[in-house]
Amino acid sequence: MTHSHRSVGLTRALPLIVGAIALVLATPSPASAGEEHTWDLTDLYPDNQAWEQARQEVPAMLGRLEPLRGTLGQDASKLKQTLDLYFDMRRSLNRLAVYASLLSDSDTREQGPQGMKQTVLQMQAEFNAKTAWIDPEVLSLPADTIRAYLATEPGLAAYRRHLEKLEKKRLHTLGSDAEEILGLATLLDDGGQTIGGLLLDAEIPWQTITLADGSELRVDPSGYTKGRSSSNRLDRIRSYDVFYRQLDAFQQTLAAALATTVKEHVYKAQARKYEGSLDRSLSEVEVDPAVYRMLIAEVNSSLPALHRYLKLRARMLGVSDLGYHDLYPPLVGSVEDVYPWERSKQLVLEAFAPMGLEYVAYMRHALESRWVDVYPRTGKSSGAYMAGSAYDVHPYMLLNHQDDYLSASTLAHEAGHMMHSALSSKAQPYAMSDYETFVAEVASVTAEWLFFKHSLTLADNDQQRLAILGNFLEAMRTTVFRQTMFAEFELEMHEMVERGEPITGESLSRAYLELLRRYHGHHQGVCRIDDLYQVEWAFIPHFHYNFYVYSYATSFIAATAFQEQILSGENGGVERYVSQLLEAGASKPPTEILRDAGVDMTTPAPIRAFVAAMNDIMDQIEEILDRQAS
Repeated sequence: MTHSHRSVGLTRALPLIVGAIALVLATPSPASAGEEHTWDLTDLYPDNQAWEQARQEVPAMLGRLEPLRGTLGQDASKLKQTLDLYFDMRRSLNRLAVYASLLSDSDTREQGPQGMKQTVLQMQAEFNAKTAWIDPEVLSLPADTIRAYLATEPGLAAYRRHLEKLEKKRLHTLGSDAEEILGLATLLDDGGQTIGGLLLDAEIPWQTITLADGSELRVDPSGYTKGRSSSNRLDRIRSYDVFYRQLDAFQQTLAAALATTVKEHVYKAQARKYEGSLDRSLSEVEVDPAVYRMLIAEVNSSLPALHRYLKLRARMLGVSDLGYHDLYPPLVGSVEDVYPWERSKQLVLEAFAPMGLEYVAYMRHALESRWVDVYPRTGKSSGAYMAGSAYDVHPYMLLNHQDDYLSASTLAHEAGHMMHSALSSKAQPYAMSDYETFVAEVASVTAEWLFFKHSLTLADNDQQRLAILGNFLEAMRTTVFRQTMFAEFELEMHEMVERGEPITGESLSRAYLELLRRYHGHHQGVCRIDDLYQVEWAFIPHFHYNFYVYSYATSFIAATAFQEQILSGENGGVERYVSQLLEAGASKPPTEILRDAGVDMTTPAPIRAFVAAMNDIMDQIEEILDRQAS
């Protein structure tokens, strides 16, 4: 249960889409679906004509900004005027982008909304180019001058964090000529990811196999994901074999593409005089690299819990020789119950009851006010996400509800995102409302925890309990252990380049195989990892993302601690969670936000508490299995 997340920093102008997950392909919606189950976008703009009118106002705003160039050293009022205009335009562009994106996702077959999206992207590119002078000009001022401005101009308080984060870049900001060269070098950005993606998606000749039921499966990345989850073990093994042999045949080109990305990261870190690429990447989101390294160390110390899980999986699948190809079929069948939309809404609201009446009332209003596009239909975008970048308007949610447990759990996840964005926007000025990726999944996973535990209390029988427990246990494995393994591999790749070592298919596969076998207990006989599987790194797109996947693990770990505080009735736990996390936006560095809310991710305690929670779930599963066997 890994959730992708596209965030918006203060120097970017894309709509905030959080919790996007691949759920289902859009299919015709149920006959009961009506207008009340679709978005009402008039809260953003009454119609497309109003959107167009708002779009035409942005260039005039941009024109008012240019005369301020070179004036920021005059007095505090000039800096405030500049930042007011800059963030007003950011806010306008985000609102335009959200409307165009949601309209497009409502029916991807329509050409008009696609054109609107492209128009906004072009405007954002022009905006970024014509405002690129602001940050360097601010940093050309002495730090004491900026502090004096903040002390004498109350209107700059809304931009305090923006200026603080800029100050942290002072030592890594170069002269104007060097900055211009680095700016031009961005033309080369994402080349490795683009080449690798094209190879995987369009040019590798993927093989087709015949499954045990007589159907055919084209084992490309999508088909492999389906094949590895098959309940038929021979189908799984054949899917793995065919898929990895094709990856192996192209591993040198895929390695060259990945090496291009890693070298891009290392070059930028060295050019800006950071200690390393990890330091540069995490400094952007104000996370100490020690947190990253501690996560890896603690998870490695906790591998006995993963090995216990793997032994439990072998028991539940009835296999004595667990292999890597056995890790994705469900531990148990799906939850044997029906979760239509009205019931799913009610269960989620019940699960959120510990958060208090005001929290539940807002969520109820959101679910009944056409802020959610509920059902799949022809032409609608697949998956699920929450869009919260229209600061002056409420968040919107996209679902593809299938009346099953996964859909209900997905609603809880996205509802957590929705409350986070709504409360952050309500409590913070625009420039401090956009929370960092390090905390972006915390609220959503906390909401999933609440739904999971509430669902357990309602389970009618052991089989339902097993299905609910097994589903969540899988999420714990894939989101914390697997993503941390990815994070360790990502760090090793970058350090290879920083040590002057070549990145080749062989060197990447050698490093990845060592990790696979260590994490999965290959040498202890827990789970066999065949040599062929060492090339798995070649199709993981996250390795191009520049130290991102660790935040999946840290978010799940933090959420585990928060749900415990909430459900245990800890004095002030709920209030602290709401005021110090959900309402905090980006008012502080993310680790400080989590610490003030009650979870200190700079210490190993939350990681160890997560492992204890995972062991508790395995205790419950084993108790049920033992009862069924007796």
